[in-house]
Amino acid sequence: MRDGGLAPRPTFHQRHGPAMIPRPLVARALGLPDDTDALPQGDLPMGRFMTRYIAYLATTDAATDAPDAWTGALMDHLIAEHPALALAAITEGAGMARDDLLIDPLAELSNAGFRGAIAQAAEASEALASLLIRGQDMLDDDR
Repeated sequence: MRDGGLAPRPTFHQRHGPAMIPRPLVARALGLPDDTDALPQGDLPMGRFMTRYIAYLATTDAATDAPDAWTGALMDHLIAEHPALALAAITEGAGMARDDLLIDPLAELSNAGFRGAIAQAAEASEALASLLIRGQDMLDDDR
């Protein structure tokens, strides 16, 4: 124990285990059949998805080829159809470099009626709580 006898707070994944996005869900979000050969085998690790999604969001030049554009389609699908999984993904990405780019999708998720779940997740994730604070003005404007 550190800090005057207080135990360190467990991370999101220490409490919930490593997060994966099921391969059939990824396929459907991209308009592919569940058994497609166009995707790698196995489920998509959340950390890999978020690293690529943030890189996609950071692409500012419209003329730049964006090989990770599929991540935008997947996040849109998660927000619309699987908001708990979208929240898990955003929680995973909170704390990564350029995580401020996640404020827009977090606002979309909040507007989709997931505000209470976001607040609850922020209690368990310091990185998500920090992202909420940094995006508070935008989140308040979207109410």
